Parts: sequence; structure tokens; C-alpha cells
Amino acid sequence: MRAATLNTTSEHSQTEPSAAFYKKTPVQSFTLSPMTRLIQHTLFRKTLLSPTLLLAGISSVALIAPTVAQAESNTLDAITVTAEKRDADVMDVSSSVSAKTEIELQDAEIASIVELSQHTPNLHIFTWGGSRENNIFIRGIGPGLFTDPTVGFYVDGVNYTSNGMFDLDLADIERVEVLRGPQGTLYGGNSLAGIINVITKKPGNYTEGKLTFSADSLDQRKLGISASTPLIEDELFVGVSLSKIDNSGYLDNIYNGQDYGGREDTNARLKFLWQPTDTLETNLILDYQKLRGDSYALGNADFIKKNPKKVDHNFDGEDNRDSKGLALSVTKSFDGIDFTSVTGWRDWDSLNSADQDAGSMDGYMHHSESDEEQSQISQEFRWASTDNQPLQWLAGLYAYKSEYKVDGLNTLDYTAFGMGGPYADRTLVDKDNSGYAAFGQLDYDINDRLTLTAGLRLDKEKRKADIETRMQSAASVDIKGEKNFTEWLPKLGASYTLENDALLYTTVSKGYRAGGFDHLYPSENDPTYESETSTNYELGYKSSFMDGSLELSAALFYIDIKDQQVQQLVPTTGNILTDNAGKGRSQGLEFESRYTPAEGWLISLGGSYTKAEYKSYSGCDFTGMVSNCDGNKMVNTPELTANFAIQNRHPLTESLDLFSRIDVQHIGDYYFDSLNKFKQGSYQLVNLKMGVEAENWEAYAWVKNATDEYYSSVEFDFGAGHTVEAGDPRSYGVTLSTRF
Repeated sequence: MRAATLNTTSEHSQTEPSAAFYKKTPVQSFTLSPMTRLIQHTLFRKTLLSPTLLLAGISSVALIAPTVAQAESNTLDAITVTAEKRDADVMDVSSSVSAKTEIELQDAEIASIVELSQHTPNLHIFTWGGSRENNIFIRGIGPGLFTDPTVGFYVDGVNYTSNGMFDLDLADIERVEVLRGPQGTLYGGNSLAGIINVITKKPGNYTEGKLTFSADSLDQRKLGISASTPLIEDELFVGVSLSKIDNSGYLDNIYNGQDYGGREDTNARLKFLWQPTDTLETNLILDYQKLRGDSYALGNADFIKKNPKKVDHNFDGEDNRDSKGLALSVTKSFDGIDFTSVTGWRDWDSLNSADQDAGSMDGYMHHSESDEEQSQISQEFRWASTDNQPLQWLAGLYAYKSEYKVDGLNTLDYTAFGMGGPYADRTLVDKDNSGYAAFGQLDYDINDRLTLTAGLRLDKEKRKADIETRMQSAASVDIKGEKNFTEWLPKLGASYTLENDALLYTTVSKGYRAGGFDHLYPSENDPTYESETSTNYELGYKSSFMDGSLELSAALFYIDIKDQQVQQLVPTTGNILTDNAGKGRSQGLEFESRYTPAEGWLISLGGSYTKAEYKSYSGCDFTGMVSNCDGNKMVNTPELTANFAIQNRHPLTESLDLFSRIDVQHIGDYYFDSLNKFKQGSYQLVNLKMGVEAENWEAYAWVKNATDEYYSSVEFDFGAGHTVEAGDPRSYGVTLSTRF
């Protein structure tokens, strides 16, 4: 096994590469432009991209690619990830991992996790369009209504414990990692589907900055600025990033003739990096987010599908959020051991109101208002071996505490159906969650080719709740209590390096999500639900070919899900509650590949096939007409996905590059509900981009969803008929940036 270390010496403290670093390969017949040289400097030999293709629909300019024979080697750059809490080449990690670097995010115009999912196999984001709702599904496993996430979401090592925190602006990002499959041993609870790691960009030893402006046809404008400089050369560095998004709303509310869907968002991050010695590194990151905008653009299915740019709301909801946080990480290197401390604090407030009836019918109303507050603090200590010995080990301790409060109000009127009203139903929720864990993992090299892995985590969590409802449309409830959960989370694995240095691995791992108190449908008779677990069996293969110009990763998986936390109708009482009524199974395969056939070209291809079904799910029909959903497809899980991209950077002049890219994503059929009543048919998204790049500036024109494909972001029927929200239509825009 290749020894993995926790690097405490940042690349930012390294010296400037020599002039020889920038020299072209002698057999090449063209000169690298300043933009190409800049990218090579930024990534320490950034690989350039894709095979012969015209970007039809962007330009009539033919892209001329140098032949493979013009370069002796077009080696793909290694991508270092910290997926298993160590620095390692992504191709050496014995797990199914996708990683997108800063340049890859910029090249593909990926600005959100929803857009990230379109470029990542077996990652699907289910959102209601507001910042409050970003539900992440990996390999078919995802959350139910207002339950805890099933995917751990980490930013600079700090866990974001609510899906209301996931709407992150992916600006000034070093890379994003997506780990598929349960990661309970190293990450603990809420990781039974996988992990998303976001690593922000560190400041460095050079004074530099970037200003970016973009505008599109959906009335959105974004201005971003980032800068960094050394405060003490080779020791103390500071960086700052700011972004402002303004969107007047491209939707038309036919009820009042006003624009709808507007947003006004502000994001800020301040970073300090201190390296007083070669063995000590401290990172302090402060962030702030202020989001203001209109709420869900819901509507009657027939109306929205015919008029995807219109809504009919007699109530203008809001979707507002304020978030701030701190992340402090300290890494100290000793002889053969690295010690790491990660401290996190987050504070999050959300005010959301919505026209849930999604229309303007007289005598029928469902308007919701929810004021939520959450604060959390977490601490992790880790020790990891760094010597080049057959046995590599990692051990850690983790603890967290969070407080969550909700003041929710539903205003209801059913007089149009002869059921009375108006009613005012209020729910008051006060929850205290806490937990602690001890974990460790061993990797032992039997020989130069075979490595065995064993890991174990003991996770303990406590849920404490005070839930009170003051109902006019139904009976009120008052629930107080606490509940404890304990889970052992093992992992076993083996990896074998073949003769051609390909990696073959197999793992068995367990993930879980703690139980808790149901505040969506609180019941005094059954106020709690138990933990949900998943066991993953995985066989994977990773290899590079053609002198490192082609990489391929593939994985087969089989996941058993027990005690699924789902919403269930209790026939004897007629009540709906969150309970452990489900068992599921997810199995399939996923793959990713990258290929650079010649200088300046990159082709990437990925895909997944997932068969995810409920093996047992009783009470899934809230009307009581269907007894169970056994054998039905699990929700929000496309059976087949594929993503393809081809891009090129080609010198135009001594000082300019021509950049061009095409992305095609295929999303297969999937269902929004466990009854498999509301189906999203397969659809394809085509994105196009072209621009020019100089050493200190770039200018691009792009199109997203170029074919203007309709798809729904959500569909449901909570008793008022088939309701949907449309996905983003075709948009075209420009992105301009300059460096200083």
C-alpha cells in the first residue's frame, strides 16, 4: 500500500517553479499560451483536455486538435483527496470516490451541489427550489420528509448536520469529493448513503486576486471577488472571498402580474493559514451567508407543465436564511505520527413561508410559515501514522452538540370542499441533540500487493425533544422526552495491486442514521422512531492506461437497508407518523473515466445503473387504499444515469487560448413517491461553453439546458391534487473574470 500522509507543509509555501517547468515538450509544434501556462502553475501541471469534436451550436469556428503523435505523453494529473481522512491519490483510495477540482468546477460552470450532481455518477439532489430543501440521495438512499440527512456534508472538516445548510455557493473552492456508500466507521451518523467533502481554497505565499462577473437570461447576475496575501512571508497568510447574487425572478405570477423567483444572496469567507514551522499548520475559517428570496414555485401539474415559467399564487412566500460559522483545524507532525484537531461552530436561522396549495382557488388555502433556528458545536481529535511501515493506523475521538427550534404555522381553509375553516395550526419544537464517538482504522500490507483493512467506530447519540402543537383542525399534542442510541460501525476490506498497477478492492461497511422524535406528524402514542442502518458490499477496480493518459474507476455494490425511517399511515388510528416501517435494497454499478488523447483535450465519461427497491414498506399510502409498497422503486433514484464531457484549450495567438466544452447528462426514469404514482421520465441536459482566455482574464459565453428540456424538480399530492415545481429551463449567459 502506498504510504499516505497528512501534509502539514502547504504547497503555498513552496518556491516559485523554475522557468524549465513551463517548457513545452520538444516534439510539440505549437507554443503554450499564457493561459495554459497559468493553469499549469496553478495546478502544478494541470492536465488539459478532450478529443476531436466541434461544439455545434456554440460557434462555427472549427477546433483544431493536435494529434496524439505531437506529444510524447499526455499524462492526467493526480488528484489528491482526503476522503479517508488522509491525503491520498484518488486512484489509490479503496472506495468509490469522485473528485472535482477548482479548475474542473470552473470549466463546467458548476456553482451549486445540484449542478455538481449532474456531473457525478449516482448522486441525485431532490430540492423544492428553496434553500431550505436540499435532500441528497446516493445509490438510492436519501432522507424522508424533514428527517435527518443520510449523507454527511462536510466543509473544511466540519459536519453540516441539517440539509437546510447544504445550499453552498461553490466559489473559491479547492475541490469537492463525493464518497459513495456507507462511511460510518470514519464519519459516524448520517452517513449511511455516503459523504460530500467540500474543501475551500487556502491562501498562499503570493499576493493574488480574482474578480468574476456573470449574467444570464434568467435575470440572474453574480459578482464574486477573492484575494489572498502573505501577512508574514512563509508563515502567516490570509484570504477572503465575497460573492453577491441578484436575481429579479424569471417567473410570472399570473395572479398579480408580478415577477416571481427572485433572489438576493450574499456569501463571505475569511481564511487564515499559519505555518510557524514545517511541522505545524493552523487554519482558521470564518464564513457568513445571507440569503433572501421567493419561496417554492409550486403549481398544478397540468398548468406548470404547459407553462413552466408561470405560477398562480395568491400568497407570496419567502425563503430567507442567515448562516455563520467557524472552522479551526490544527495539524501537528511528530516522529511518525500526525495529530489533527478540528473544531466547528455553526449558527443557522431560516424563515420560510410558502403557498402550499399552489394556487388561488377561493375557499381553499394552505399557507405555511416556519421560523427555524439551529446552532451546533463539534470537536474531533485524530492521530494517524505517517511512517512508511506495513501497518498504517488512524484513531480518533468525536463529539458534538446541537440545538434546534421551530415555530411553525399552517393557515388552512377547506370550505371549498365542505370541510370548514379557516384554521390556524401551530407547532413549537425544541430539540437538543448530542453525541460522541471513538473510531479507528488499520491498514496492513501483507506484501507489496495485498493490503487488509479493518475499522470500527462506537457511536452514541442522545435525542431530547419538547414538541407542542396548538391545533384548530385536529387534536393538539404535547410531547417531552429523551432517547439514547448506540451503534457499532465496522468496516472490513482488502485491496490488491495487479501486475499493471491496477487496484482491485473489496469492502464491507456499515452506516447508520440515529432515530429521534417525529415533529412533522407528532403522535403522543408513538412519538419516536429508531435508528436506520445500511450494510454495503462493494467490489471496485481502478487503473490507468496509455502512459497515464486514461483513467478508469468502476464499482459494483449491494446495499441492505434496515429499519428505514419513512412516513407511514397507521390503519387503526388513521394517523400519519414517521416510523421504521421500511426495508430496502439497492444494487448496481457506477463508473468514471478521464482521457486526454492530446495536449489541450479532455474527455470524461461516467455513469451508473441502480436498482433500488422497497423490500418491505407497509402503510405507504396515506389514504389507506394501498396496503404496502413492497417491490416498489425507492424514491428519487434514477435507474440509469450518464454524463459525458469533451473540452479543448487551443492556442489562438501568443497571448490567447480558445476554450470550448460540451456536457451531456442523461437522467433516467425515477419516481417522486413510494407509491410510484408520480414518475419523472428520462431526460437529457446539454450544456455548451466557449470563450477566450488570456494570462490575466477570461471571457466565456455558455448555454445550460440548451435543448430546453422540461423536467420536474418535485411532484407530490398531499390531498390538493397533483402538484409540481419545474426544473430550470434553458438559460444562456456570459462569465467574465480577471486576475490581479
